[in-house]
Amino acid sequence: MASGPVDLAALLVPGYLDGIEERPLEEIRQMRAECQEAEVGLSYVRRLAQGRIDIVLRALDHRRDGTPQPTADDLAAMVDELPQILAAGPHRPPGPGRLPMLLAPDTERDELTAQLDEILDAEGVGRLGDLEEAALEGIVTRLSELEAAVSADRRLLHERIDSLQAEIVRRYKTGSATVEELLS
Repeated sequence: MASGPVDLAALLVPGYLDGIEERPLEEIRQMRAECQEAEVGLSYVRRLAQGRIDIVLRALDHRRDGTPQPTADDLAAMVDELPQILAAGPHRPPGPGRLPMLLAPDTERDELTAQLDEILDAEGVGRLGDLEEAALEGIVTRLSELEAAVSADRRLLHERIDSLQAEIVRRYKTGSATVEELLS
């Protein structure tokens, strides 16, 4: 993995892959590692956003069907319900079938996590039962927009990772890189 924080914006610039055919193999591997590290961070934020969307949608369901919903005074009920909420979340289209190398990034907080918390932090989750339907719908909209933006960035990173991997494979197939070099 890359060391130090990864600059996501630098990885997403349109010309990021320009000239990879001429770059040293070690640089291509480093680029791939940086993209993979950034993807892990985005995947983590995406999972957090999806979980929060599921929780708010459950609060909306409670409000719409008239069943009692947990309030800030009864967080134990919400905590008890979390496994069912998260397991029954809305159907999402299948991803590209990649398993994350890590379940969470090394960084404790980053800009995207701060944006997510600005929309709905842990304290806000505890107050969902006190909010009006329109406020809940607004939270779902904002969380969904953030999740969509993160997903779009993840797709771009996956394309870059695939291109970098393809270049590495091409070099081994053509003999311009050898396993001996890798092992030495």
